[in-house]
Amino acid sequence: MNILLATEVIHPGGAETFVLRLSRALQQEGHKVHIFIFYDKQFNDKLYQSVASSVPLTIAKIPMPWLLSKMDSFLFKLNIDFSFSNFFIRRSLNNILQEEKTDIIHSHLLKTDNLCLAIANNHKIPVVTTIHGDYLQFYNNTQKHAPIPLLNYYEKAADNLNKLSHIVCISDKQISFFNDKFRPETSGKISKIYNGYNGVTTNDNNDGRAKLGISDNAFVFGMVSRGIPEKGWQVSIDAFEKLNAPDTYLLLVGDSPYVQDLKQKYASNKNIYFVGHSDKPLEWIKHMNVGLLPTTYASESLPTIIIEYLCCGIPSIASDAGEIVNMLKYGDEGAGIIVPIKEGSVSIDGVTNAMKKLLDDKQFYQIQKNNAVQCYARFDMGKCIDAYCAVYKNAMK
Repeated sequence: MNILLATEVIHPGGAETFVLRLSRALQQEGHKVHIFIFYDKQFNDKLYQSVASSVPLTIAKIPMPWLLSKMDSFLFKLNIDFSFSNFFIRRSLNNILQEEKTDIIHSHLLKTDNLCLAIANNHKIPVVTTIHGDYLQFYNNTQKHAPIPLLNYYEKAADNLNKLSHIVCISDKQISFFNDKFRPETSGKISKIYNGYNGVTTNDNNDGRAKLGISDNAFVFGMVSRGIPEKGWQVSIDAFEKLNAPDTYLLLVGDSPYVQDLKQKYASNKNIYFVGHSDKPLEWIKHMNVGLLPTTYASESLPTIIIEYLCCGIPSIASDAGEIVNMLKYGDEGAGIIVPIKEGSVSIDGVTNAMKKLLDDKQFYQIQKNNAVQCYARFDMGKCIDAYCAVYKNAMK
């Protein structure tokens, strides 16, 4: 098959990283694959090169992007639903479809769906999408009268969902949302497919703990995430300080101005390490005993970092956002401890108690660790590719 994967940007994030991993895996299976992205702003070439450098990638040609962006912002403020940038994105996409003789478009995110469908219809090319959380997040924000970067959300969402050939959800929460709010538009064309992952760690143990001066016998809690408050950075730090256990450390991987402020604030705590952003998070996770993600992020669906914790065979302490409960469930046991979100926040005491349980109860910890390996099997990239190829073929009929 000749497959075009489309999304807005390529930068560190679950949806964007999945686009790269999926494109590379499809190419390795013998398919012709092309990545199309809307904006070169914040384009992370290092991420692209490390994950999918062999897959051709095209960025939409938008002349004078800074000027058109200002003009689009002005029209948006006036509630005029027109974008000069989108005109050029559609033109670039049209050229790609003509040149590549594309069989199917796999779109990601609502605004990408909208523009892809507008052009694909002219070429009679089916469009399928993977839902990453923005349809639900935008809906919730409109109910709260909170701003979203889109005009006429409901009309566009309904039109997208009606025209899409298939809709892949990655969480039960998403399926329930569409069944509740957009049942006529989505009936009979939703399936659930977990994101595939084929991460590999190296055997190089010379960095990580040794580099930081942490002994092999020490117990390390760690968190890898985007540097936004909603991911639970402050809760993780507060819970760890409250634990106050000997020979334990907190390893924090990620960066942003917000994280830099935290780094400065907790500089005096010698058991907390801020190591910055990493394009190879597994190389840090393999030095952890437990992974943390007490997230309250509104768009949380299938957090890649939970998959990466499982890949390294470590249990997690996480909230019940998105699909996390199912990701960490194994029979009557689990691959970690869930601390539920209550009234919009995760309990610091709850995270501290979970830390203490995994630290002190060696038998319990080993069971959770063994279960992590079993849970990781759900995210086999081979299974993911087979499922998506079946979706593609059905959509093309």
